[in-house]
Amino acid sequence: MRSDNGLEFDLHQFYASIGILHQKSCVETPQQNGRVERKHQHILNVGRALLFQSKLPKKFWSYALVHATYIINKVSSFILIDKSPHQLLFQQDPDFESFKVFGSLCFASTVCSHRTKLAPREKKCIFLGYRTGVKGYILFDLKTRQIFISRNVIFF
Repeated sequence: MRSDNGLEFDLHQFYASIGILHQKSCVETPQQNGRVERKHQHILNVGRALLFQSKLPKKFWSYALVHATYIINKVSSFILIDKSPHQLLFQQDPDFESFKVFGSLCFASTVCSHRTKLAPREKKCIFLGYRTGVKGYILFDLKTRQIFISRNVIFF
């Protein structure tokens, strides 16, 4: 494995225990990590495009990058002989029905226990992405300015 000198990759005992040789590149030389740097640039370009098309502020950059990675992993690639990373890893086609537009308007159902008879039954939100391991969507409530996860969502 080759990495930069980042502390997040400083796992010498772990690498040695499973037989991984860890090489470090020189400081300020991204060209030594060409593939990683190119993929990083690809993710940033897609994330930037998502932010631009959604007209969301830069504070949502992390959600845009996670959503970009989600899309990249599900869409087929010429380099992978018209397969997606998802197909190669799980041996099944990705579910394109679950794709939603980043930054789109949606309405999340309010929880029954927190509303009265005349209270609104939904919150106006913006879709920010998917949470790994959870069957729900990450949403930004336009009224309270809070980020939360909900499964009961209607997309506009």
